Amino acid sequence: MRRWLVALVIVVVLAAGAVFGFVAINRSNFGIPGFYVWKTVGGQYHGSRRVTVNGISLYTETYGGGPPVLVLHGAGAFLETMHYFIEGLATDHTVIAVDSRGQGRSTDAAAPITYAAMGADMIALLDALKIKQIDVVGWSDGGIIGLDMAMKHPGRVRRLVAIGANYDVKGLDPKVFATGFFDQEAQDVKPFYDAVAPDPKHFSVLIKKIEHMVTTEPHYTLSDLHRIRAKTLIIAGEHDLILKPHTDALAHAIPGAQELIVPGATHAGPLEMPDTYNAIMRKFLDAP
Repeated sequence: MRRWLVALVIVVVLAAGAVFGFVAINRSNFGIPGFYVWKTVGGQYHGSRRVTVNGISLYTETYGGGPPVLVLHGAGAFLETMHYFIEGLATDHTVIAVDSRGQGRSTDAAAPITYAAMGADMIALLDALKIKQIDVVGWSDGGIIGLDMAMKHPGRVRRLVAIGANYDVKGLDPKVFATGFFDQEAQDVKPFYDAVAPDPKHFSVLIKKIEHMVTTEPHYTLSDLHRIRAKTLIIAGEHDLILKPHTDALAHAIPGAQELIVPGATHAGPLEMPDTYNAIMRKFLDAP
């Protein structure tokens, strides 16, 4: 028992130090350190698994039980940043949370990181897990990956919640392209990456790849989006990094898609207003 308590304390302390930048804007509970406690004592965590796809090793964690849902984080981050959604879904869904290619505990390849590559990774993951169809909840880059999956494999995505996602690089606020924009995120993520990544020395390469991808991609067309058959909810914050006309065009191009702009929210809305975003997500996924 004593060893278990010591291990728990170590995990919580590591999490607190490694992800301080993400926890700092969380104003409602104990954030990511609290998530580690929930994983340990909540009874919903079913373990981790590595799955080899497209020449890389994807790190995945599974929670809960029920209809499957894939949860995808944003650029340069890791699955723990989606903890509110994981906790909110695990009560009655089988949640599959993933560290995307090259990020968190997943390995990278020599090739550039692209949305198309990450979308293909997730389809290959579904194949490996023998899941024919799944709901997808993605934030930022995770939402773009969800769009890629739903466009190219319409039968594999049942419902899609895309939060703060753009279908073309021109939809981003110009400040994203400013020199040094990614520096703060890199500082926030690096302690966690150093602690868990297969090759911590790869971090500088990863950040350059991510910055290049985000500032040059995606380039989907309205015709591409029109191929989506999944029931889709597009969410953005009132003060998002995605320009409002772009979000409107994205939702309009997807047949039957719903659009919701969260008042007062920024691109970090899922961390700033977790209860609001969880309620919106659940209402959509639970609808007939």
